[in-house]
Amino acid sequence: MIDLTKQYINTNIEKLEKKDIKKIQDLIEYHSNLYYNKQDPIISDSEYDILYKKLQFLEEKFNIKSKESLKVWATIIKSTFKKVAHSRPMISLDNTYNEEDLCDFDERVKKIITSSQPSPLEEKEQDQNIIQYTLEFKFDWLGVELIYKNWELIQAITRGNWVEGEDVTQNVFQIDNIPKKINYKEHLEVRGEVVMPISVFNKLNTEAKKTWDKVFSNPRNAASWSLRLLDNSVTKKRKLKFFAYDLANFDDFTKKENIKNYFDVIKDLEKFGFDISSYFLKLDWIDNVIKSIDDFWDVKKQIDFEIDGLVLKVNDISLWKSIWSTEHHPRYAIAYKFPAEIMTTTILSVEHSVWRTGTITPIAHLEPINIWWVIVKRATLHNYEEVENLWVKIWDNVFIKRAWEVIPKIISVASPYPNPLPQGKGIEVNPPKICPSCSSEVLKDEDKVRYYCSNKTTCPAQDSEKLAWSVGKQWFNIDWFWEKQVELFLSAWIIKDLSDVFNIEDKTIEILELEWFQEKSVDNLINAINKAKKLDISRFLTALWISWVGKKTAKTLAKLFTSSDKLLNFNYNIENLEKLEDIWPEIAKNVLDYFNNETNKELIIRLLEKLDIEYYTSPPTSLLRGEGSKFYWKKMCITWSFNWYSRDQLIEKLEQNGWEFVWSVSKKTDYLLVWEKAWSKLKKAQELWIEVLNLTDFINTL
Repeated sequence: MIDLTKQYINTNIEKLEKKDIKKIQDLIEYHSNLYYNKQDPIISDSEYDILYKKLQFLEEKFNIKSKESLKVWATIIKSTFKKVAHSRPMISLDNTYNEEDLCDFDERVKKIITSSQPSPLEEKEQDQNIIQYTLEFKFDWLGVELIYKNWELIQAITRGNWVEGEDVTQNVFQIDNIPKKINYKEHLEVRGEVVMPISVFNKLNTEAKKTWDKVFSNPRNAASWSLRLLDNSVTKKRKLKFFAYDLANFDDFTKKENIKNYFDVIKDLEKFGFDISSYFLKLDWIDNVIKSIDDFWDVKKQIDFEIDGLVLKVNDISLWKSIWSTEHHPRYAIAYKFPAEIMTTTILSVEHSVWRTGTITPIAHLEPINIWWVIVKRATLHNYEEVENLWVKIWDNVFIKRAWEVIPKIISVASPYPNPLPQGKGIEVNPPKICPSCSSEVLKDEDKVRYYCSNKTTCPAQDSEKLAWSVGKQWFNIDWFWEKQVELFLSAWIIKDLSDVFNIEDKTIEILELEWFQEKSVDNLINAINKAKKLDISRFLTALWISWVGKKTAKTLAKLFTSSDKLLNFNYNIENLEKLEDIWPEIAKNVLDYFNNETNKELIIRLLEKLDIEYYTSPPTSLLRGEGSKFYWKKMCITWSFNWYSRDQLIEKLEQNGWEFVWSVSKKTDYLLVWEKAWSKLKKAQELWIEVLNLTDFINTL
């Protein structure tokens, strides 16, 4: 079934025929049953959405009047829980993955209201064509309806098949943040989602592996399973949470309480003691909605449970009837789902990759899959402890995640490997005993999860990685010099270490003998290398690849080196180094070990003969860099979207003038540099009383 699912997910929609409708219907029913009844899905939400939209497309294309896409696929399985009908179906929301669809939604809402019922809009709003929206978390967990009467909770029902669900009242009583009594005597039916904090989920699976108990593939499955246990004392231990977002008797409540907008309804639920979305905004204009969605990524990192998007709703309840609903979803609301970052695929093999520090990392080679318009073929497994925790084996079907530009990561097993396995393929993924690059012994750090190559001097993989990073954008920034070229030049003995890079011009004949190289490409490379010979001391220190010395630490150490003599005659001890900011004992030891090594000293001598290094001198000529001025080595954060400079250009300009760039606003931040789209960073800076600088004035000062 999983192979057929993938086939339909990956098939171009225009190539589908009428005969495919029944097959897609069966697939949706199969996966709906796994999702809603067994709480054990084997495909991601985005893959399910692809199937569903293809079914809708085919029904429209072939004019199928009895649309199966509008029907509910899940059927209530037989269990000991009593079935209870909902007073109003718990229908879902339509969704989108892009901001253009949100703008289309806004235009559609305005068009419907203008054509059918323009009067509810206030005159000022009507003139400006404003629709007010709310924005809140989109939960995708276990939907539950809580029924209250005479102040008390009397019943709890799962979403089930959206028409009827299961009575889980006794288990819901074990959830601490659900009010058992509320300050409201009338009948009230509160809808929301039961979730499991990620921290609780991780602890649950860790303990389960120790006792060979059930291991859950994701927090949603764990929450659903925990709420439907016959032993509700176990439910209590699972520390579930409930978040309210709707009422089944919405119309009755708003009329009785004379409430005119959705925002106030949810705020009333909060007053009754319910937890609601902590990101709950009331916004004019769709542009402000999109800005708030962009701004949400800083908030998302701080949430201890999973959400898959944000929900946009028209705030004015009086407009809802004009906009109406379909059988499947309301038209006055839409879910903006985060870009399709979780999908399923198969692990074909695992490569043991040697990093520049010698650390060996398992990399999974995958059956190629399109995630967020990028074909993904590889994903990191992080380390061998992670492999063990996930119980990952070759030929497993797995969920993989790609968030923005982050390297794809395997997050859980979707379904076990097929039986029988393809002939000659292994299953277990174990750390290698010898380095796959140089055949040296592989060691394990004591009290750590790191496996590493014991060869620190002649391991080809480490040398290649170090050189590729040294010539890359962040350090020497040599254009036309890519990782594949580094590997090729090393294997052809054109270069042996970093100093040889700056002698490339002497190897022109040898390079031209290599495949794919012509005079023009070699000239470009030589010019780029010559341009890169001038750099500041902090970049130089980072390019040396001293263990644990990154950009920030290098900038701190750079203050010690005011001339080449300081580099060649390093006379500091651990106590001196530890007095510097952010230099802790292990870093200090690594720095001393590096500069006391004769091989490293020889490399530095050869590099100094070829490079033009800018050292930090005292006192600086710039007022902003001047010691004793209020700006000297202060921490500066910047917002996005500047008209005149790229982000990297701005950071470089700041650092050239004695600032220390930081990525986020905190109590330790001294200044925030703003232009347009400041949003959350500006708000946080104002809350912390951090001085805000305007870009125009700042550049003029420089």
